[in-house]
Parts: sequence; structure tokens; C-alpha cells
Amino acid sequence: MKRTLAVGLLGLAIAGGCSNAKKTSEASVTEPLSPAPVAYQPAPQPYTPSPVAAQPVTYDSTPVATAAPMAASATPAVSGGTYTVKKGDTLYSIAKSRYGSGKEYTKIIAANPGLSPQSLKAGQTITIP
Repeated sequence: MKRTLAVGLLGLAIAGGCSNAKKTSEASVTEPLSPAPVAYQPAPQPYTPSPVAAQPVTYDSTPVATAAPMAASATPAVSGGTYTVKKGDTLYSIAKSRYGSGKEYTKIIAANPGLSPQSLKAGQTITIP
């Protein structure tokens, strides 16, 4: 009998302990969670740059020095007129010899409708503006 009573009391202690643990976990689950407090932050203001005073325009009063004359071999040929295409010529090389810069080949194309780098042939006469 003592044994039955001890087992019964032990069972009651265990059951009571479980019910207390169960009540604690239920209470923590059912309590509403509140958000953490946040400090007030005002909305950001739009950026407005500070005005800048207008700067006066000043011009150099000294004349610009002219460049030294180019050597006769480096001087581009007089532009204008016609040109007879030679074997190996390109619009770039013709523009470089006539204008001093091969990038000016678009002037030659504009003065000769239908002319393209692919249609350039030796013996052809083209207009040089």
C-alpha cells in the first residue's frame, strides 16, 4: 500500500508539474506581442541646392599666337575641284591628302551622290568640295 500511495503521489506531482508547465506555455502564446518602441523621425525634406551667383565672362585681351607654318610636304593640297582616283586610294587617304584629316571623308561622300568606299575604283573622277 505504501508503494501504491508513493506511486500515486509521484504521479500527482508529475501531472501537476506538467499542468503548470502547460499553463505557462499557453499564457506566453496567448499574450499579445507589442512592437518595440521607435523614436520619432520626421520625413526627409527634398534637396534644394543653394543658388550660385553668376560668374562674369572674361576674355583674354592678348592675341592668340599663330602656329608656325607647316613644312611644304605636310601642307594639305588645295581643296576643291576634281580628283582622279589612283590604285590603292581610299576615301580616307584622299581626305587626308586634301584636308589634312582623313576624318573629313564625309565631305567627299556628300559632294558625290552614290559614292561609297566600296564603289571607289581606280581611274574614277570624283568631285572634291
